[in-house]
Amino acid sequence: MLEFRDEGSTCFVSGELSQAEVIRIWPMVDKLVAQQVECVDLSGINYSDTAGVAMLLHIVALQHKAGGALMLCRAPLQLQKLIDLYDLQDFFVEEAN
Repeated sequence: MLEFRDEGSTCFVSGELSQAEVIRIWPMVDKLVAQQVECVDLSGINYSDTAGVAMLLHIVALQHKAGGALMLCRAPLQLQKLIDLYDLQDFFVEEAN
């Protein structure tokens, strides 16, 4: 089950970011990340497909439309492969190890 948990300026996402989960939570997509959040920490995601990536980019667009700035951070390796495949590096922050 996909979960979003805000802690200050960071929102921690965990679980499976699949098409089925995106369909389940889409009606509340505009409320998943609080407006004061600046970073979405993706390190707790154990699977993502393209529907999940699309939802993350939609959340970024919603924050920008509301006047905020949002970074997607700490993507796990499986999600990194999708980011590279679709050339989406500009939307994700890669942290040095």
